Amino acid sequence: MLVLAFALVLVAGIFQGTFVLPMTLTKKWEWEHTWATFSLLGMFVFNWILTLFFIPDIFSIYNSVPSKDIIILILFGAGWGIGAILFGLGMDKLGMALGYPIIMGLIASLGALIPLVIFFPNTLIEPKGLVLLLGTVLTIVGIIFCSKAGSNKNPDEAKQGDVKSGVFAVGLSIAIFAGILSCFPNVGMAFGTNMINTAKDLGTSDTFAGNSVWALFFTIGFAVNFCYCVYLMIKRNSLKNYFNSETGKNIGLGVLMALMWIGSFYLYGMSAAMLGKWGVVVGWPLFISLSIVIGNLWGIWRGEWKGAVKNARSLLNKGLLVLLVAVVVIAISNSL
Repeated sequence: MLVLAFALVLVAGIFQGTFVLPMTLTKKWEWEHTWATFSLLGMFVFNWILTLFFIPDIFSIYNSVPSKDIIILILFGAGWGIGAILFGLGMDKLGMALGYPIIMGLIASLGALIPLVIFFPNTLIEPKGLVLLLGTVLTIVGIIFCSKAGSNKNPDEAKQGDVKSGVFAVGLSIAIFAGILSCFPNVGMAFGTNMINTAKDLGTSDTFAGNSVWALFFTIGFAVNFCYCVYLMIKRNSLKNYFNSETGKNIGLGVLMALMWIGSFYLYGMSAAMLGKWGVVVGWPLFISLSIVIGNLWGIWRGEWKGAVKNARSLLNKGLLVLLVAVVVIAISNSL
């Protein structure tokens, strides 16, 4: 069971690290067109298709849990949706060099540490908790290396992306809030324990019970993301450009994005369930680390690092190596 759990989180990480790739192939669409299509399909349509297939009694589950559990998930879902928007704003304000390591570091670390502190506080000073903390720290270090590599691969672009002191405080605040809010899928999963147990009591298998959380969570996140995309289309007067000669192909790419994205979270949910009570603590940094490694490997494959300065390539290699070590350390922590 443990081997299967790690295999699932590996596939989940591959899907999560790959889902943006089709977005680079769209033509005659702005970002908001692609993201709106992806949000509609991944966060809502495919989300509910998978939910109703694996958990046909989902509405009975929602009716059986206390209202406060539903409200908590709605709040986490809305927070995550806002976090996705702030992620883009943080990148714009701080640039890649500062924004990405701050946000991804917070997502990886807080997504694991918040459930650990709330549900297993006594283990923080035990071998299992200490090894997990080490793995989380290594994850953050690896992310910083990869981020610095990305910002330094073209010195001219790096100079253009420097943050002016006048907007640094605002940009830093946005990045911090983005990182905090973007870790909410895992925190929501941790706080959805009562709903997961209810799903099990009503006949849902242990493997799929955790996914009862995603249906509601991502539906709320969809509403926030989709509304923001519509707002951008209206603001930029780009709504009319959605339909063109490339729309059919672009929608197909959006379908591929959506399937990989929602699939990654459902596979992660299954993996977390198989890893036991520590699943959301151990599985999350594994999931995030693997997705970053895969994303960078796709970037190398696409030629994004051709002509990069030697120092940047060295930083990237170090970052990927540290992330792989972090994956091993976190995996070891689950066996203690």
